[in-house]
Amino acid sequence: MINHLNNLKMLLNKTKLLITIITLLVVTSNVSAQDQMAQFSDKIDFNILNEIIKMSDDTVYVSNTNKNHLSEDGLFYFYDKNGNKAIEMGYEVAYPFTGKSAIVKSNGNWGLINRLGEFIYQSQFPFPIKLSSYEKYGIFDDGRIIYNLRSGTQQSGFINCAEPMTPDYSIVKTQSKKYELVHKKDQKSIFKSEMDSIISQNFLIYSNSQNLLILKKKDKYGLFLSNGNEILKIKHEKIQFLGKYIMLLEDKVWKYYLFENNKLNLIISSEFQCTSPTYQSNAIGVYSKDKKYNILKINGENLSQEFDYISVEGTFGIKNNSVMIFNSKADFYIFYKK
Repeated sequence: MINHLNNLKMLLNKTKLLITIITLLVVTSNVSAQDQMAQFSDKIDFNILNEIIKMSDDTVYVSNTNKNHLSEDGLFYFYDKNGNKAIEMGYEVAYPFTGKSAIVKSNGNWGLINRLGEFIYQSQFPFPIKLSSYEKYGIFDDGRIIYNLRSGTQQSGFINCAEPMTPDYSIVKTQSKKYELVHKKDQKSIFKSEMDSIISQNFLIYSNSQNLLILKKKDKYGLFLSNGNEILKIKHEKIQFLGKYIMLLEDKVWKYYLFENNKLNLIISSEFQCTSPTYQSNAIGVYSKDKKYNILKINGENLSQEFDYISVEGTFGIKNNSVMIFNSKADFYIFYKK
C-alpha cells in the first residue's frame, strides 16, 4: 500500500513538472512575439498599424527609410512607387493613407493630413490616437474629436459594437461529454449520433445561411453543412478552417479548398500548414518553420525573405531591427528601421 502511494506521488510530481514545462513553453512562445514588438513600442502602436494597413491603398508608401537608407532627420516621409517624396514634410510618426487621409504625429501631437500634406486636423493636446472598434474611425483628444479616415470628414460619434446575427442552430455539450448540433426551433439534433467535437467556420458563425462544420469522431474528421448534408465523410486524418479556406491533410500534404457553388474547389496543395489567414486576396495565410515566419500565396509561392515575426493577418512583419509592411499584394517594404 505504501509503495502504491509513493508511486502515485511520483506520478503526480512528474505530471506537475510536465504541466509546468508545457506552460513555460506556451508563455515563452507568446512572449517572443510580444518582445519582437516591444522594441518598437516607443514609436508604433501595432494595433493601429494592423487596422490601418487593411484599409490602406498602395499608391504611396510611408517609411523612415528610402531605398533602404534611413532618412537623415529620422522622420517618416510619404513616397511614390519610384521613391520620390509624395509630400515634402516629414513626421515623427506616420501611418499609411486610408483613402483621403493619413494619421501623423508632429510636434508631439497627433493629427490628420490630406494627400497634399495639409492638416485636416491637428491636435493641440498630447493624447494618444485611437481607433473606434467597428468603423475604425480616428479618435483624437481623448474622444472629443472623431474623423472618418477614408473620407477625411469629421464625425459626431461612432458605433461601440456591431450586434451579430445569431445562427439557427447551437452546438450543445451532452451528458456523455460529446457534442451535438441542435436546431433552435424544434430542439432536434441534426446528426444521428454524438460527435467528439463540432467546429463551426468562424467567419460564418453569425450567419443564418448554411454554415460549414467540421465533425470529429473516433479521431477522424469530416465536413458537413449545418443542415446535415455531407461534404466530406468522417474518415480524414485532419481538417481545419483557415478563414474562408478549408484545410485538408492527406499524405502529409495540406490541401487548401474554397467552398463555392455548393462544392469544394482545390486552390493549392502545400507542405506548409498555415496557422492564420491573411487579409490579402492573393495569399492563403501565415505559416512558421524553424522559428521563422512566411506567407503562403495562392499560386504556391512564398515571400522572398523569412521573418522573425509576421502578424496573424499578414499586415506587418519584423526582421532584425526593422518593421515591414505587407501591402494588398503581399509585397513588403520597410516601414520603420531603428
